[in-house]
Amino acid sequence: MNILPTIIGHILLAIGGFVAALVGMLTAHLVVVVAQHTSPATSIVATATPATSSNNTNTAPTAKPIPSPAPSIQPTPTATTPQPAATLADTVVTKPIGEVNSDTRAALVNILCLTKSGGYLNPLSGSGVIIDSRGVVLTNAHVAQYFLLRDFPTPDNVDCVVRTGSPATAAYHAKLLYLPPAWVDANAKQINAQQAMGTGENDYGFLLLTSRADNSPLPATIDSILVATDAPTHGEQVLLAAYPAGFLEGQAILNDLYAATAVTTIGDIFTFSSDTTHADLVSAGGTIVTQAGSSGGALVRASDGALQGIITTDTAGTTTASRDLHAITLGHIDRSLAAFGEGGILQLLVGNINQKADDFNANVAPSLAQKLEAVFTH
Repeated sequence: MNILPTIIGHILLAIGGFVAALVGMLTAHLVVVVAQHTSPATSIVATATPATSSNNTNTAPTAKPIPSPAPSIQPTPTATTPQPAATLADTVVTKPIGEVNSDTRAALVNILCLTKSGGYLNPLSGSGVIIDSRGVVLTNAHVAQYFLLRDFPTPDNVDCVVRTGSPATAAYHAKLLYLPPAWVDANAKQINAQQAMGTGENDYGFLLLTSRADNSPLPATIDSILVATDAPTHGEQVLLAAYPAGFLEGQAILNDLYAATAVTTIGDIFTFSSDTTHADLVSAGGTIVTQAGSSGGALVRASDGALQGIITTDTAGTTTASRDLHAITLGHIDRSLAAFGEGGILQLLVGNINQKADDFNANVAPSLAQKLEAVFTH
């Protein structure tokens, strides 16, 4: 297996191509923006809002061989530490592909963010996947960043709802649990870019469901998916799942957005690191899922249904079949969290996650919001 250089790609978000005013109802269509860019390695397109800045085009590491898949990361909590509801898939239990498909769809969500008074921000539609039965959603940072701007430029101006089903309907309210500050530092300037570019590095965020959409309490447990931090392998069969919206206009995204899944295989494997054992980003070809709006969607192992990555970018192309979708791996997210002092995915989810979310929103989120707001006000 060879590990290739990282590449700059377009972010695959269904976003407003112009400022849409929303006063009681949507007064302008949501327009899907498909940015086009050619990097020295490959031309990439993305599936959500901004990822990494396009000025990283010339900083990709050289191609290096990867001798073997990255080892599984299996943290062992102490006896006094409560286990998270998320489950690390360290043992493969084979499932029929039909069961993998239904389980993945049950954990899949659409994240829709609208503005009540128009202004600076474009409406947004992205995807996510529930990885913990207490209601933890994993998505892209370029989707989750909208939760930082709820009160910009006026209180409660940005309304984000988590939707489920086909067609997608409002199911939950949510708040931020964690978003990498380093990602905001690198990408804040792209928040409203119509051709946002990125490699996908650190492009992840965690949300925590807080109530049902009607403000009633959450169910005792919520459908979730296993997570796997071991490296995908070239040629491995995977299932992609998301809420693609690349060929839809505003009202269809609001009322007739359907989940889509596709079976494909892992192609090229990329690294963000000089360590060639790190499989950080994988390509998964062109399918119906390779569209704007799929950012944050799931890449799951077809053999057992474990989540191996989340969709971030894809290559430019006039049809979905001519594009090449890319996903950052759970291994990358796990290593990134460890590097940022959060321990890893399981450590982030151990203990009182509601308190962790409140701490993040009280102590970290305000400064991140200021950096995003400064893009519009300076």
